[in-house]
Amino acid sequence: MAEERTDGSVTLESPDEEPQHLDSEETFDWIDYRCPCPHCGKELNDFRTRDLCNMRDTIDYRIAYHFYAVCKCGAWIDFIRKPASNIDDFDMQVEQL
Repeated sequence: MAEERTDGSVTLESPDEEPQHLDSEETFDWIDYRCPCPHCGKELNDFRTRDLCNMRDTIDYRIAYHFYAVCKCGAWIDFIRKPASNIDDFDMQVEQL
């Protein structure tokens, strides 16, 4: 369940993990992605990542390996890129040096 705090941050508790804390002053980049919350259906568009420069830039979701958001209903939504399972999952590009 999400707990809003007076400093503008949010603390989330999960039965499997320690409480997650989103600080309004933390460094991250925004993710350009929208989807409905799988729990309540509200549209989410405030996904974040710490994979890149963490300068609060907006980046395409296809660049990030992990991004996340918290819905007002208390759901924590993570997107984690699946690892490539074999060489056919890669595109080879060759440049002449």
